Amino acid sequence: MHFLDRIANVDRRIIFLLIGLAVIIPLIVPLGLPVDITAPVKSVYDKIESMPEGSIIVVSIDYDPGSEAELYPATLAFLDHCFRKNHKVYMMGLWAPGIALGNIAFQDVAPKYNKEYGVDYINIGYKPGGAVMLLTLGRNVADVVTTDYTGVPIDSFPLGRAVKNARDMDLVMTFSAGDPGILHWIIYFNARFGTPIAGSTTAISAPRQYPYLSSGQLLGLLGGLKGAAEYETLLDRKDRATAGMDSQSIAHILIVIFIIIGNILLLRERRKGK
Repeated sequence: MHFLDRIANVDRRIIFLLIGLAVIIPLIVPLGLPVDITAPVKSVYDKIESMPEGSIIVVSIDYDPGSEAELYPATLAFLDHCFRKNHKVYMMGLWAPGIALGNIAFQDVAPKYNKEYGVDYINIGYKPGGAVMLLTLGRNVADVVTTDYTGVPIDSFPLGRAVKNARDMDLVMTFSAGDPGILHWIIYFNARFGTPIAGSTTAISAPRQYPYLSSGQLLGLLGGLKGAAEYETLLDRKDRATAGMDSQSIAHILIVIFIIIGNILLLRERRKGK
């Protein structure tokens, strides 16, 4: 049988198997395929690099498990960078499910750098209220925050006592999957108090933030899984985002190959018909 005839009659389950392997293998063993670094991602990286040790960075976990695949790898990479540079992380969330995800990220990263809860990082939990809450938080943290996420009085922690208002926050980094999220921080916190805002969003939401990047209201942006992979590349860290991008790239290449083969077979059949 001619080679093309064999290809034309291949069992479709083999194609499914090949696609499955193309997705799974890079997730297990990241290949570290080249990733071009975009300016919005480099801006976030450069900001963290340039800040003096001990700077207080508010990390807002504004997503839920539905967006975890894109935003959790970015969260891990960003926390790694903060702790690597000995910054303080003041975590909160505008989405209730994000608090648990933030704690999981802390458990993953903080022990690597021997960071102590309440001194080097803290989680004050979910804060409802959107715009009103953010305006109040910026004026006087004590009006919004009295305990950490476990109910322990916030003043019992050194980091809790250090943050009184927006002037004590050197940067806000929001990992945002929607509303409330990055736009709330830009409109009601940056515009009112002047605190620099950076963000990480899902790929589909990233283009909406470009006007704020152009205006300077948004310092930098990690767009989707690719943005997280770029950040990992800057940190020389191969982790979940790099593996995810490798998996997508290999699967896309394989699909393109199948499309080319399918078109060759279609042209061949048409010539036979003539």
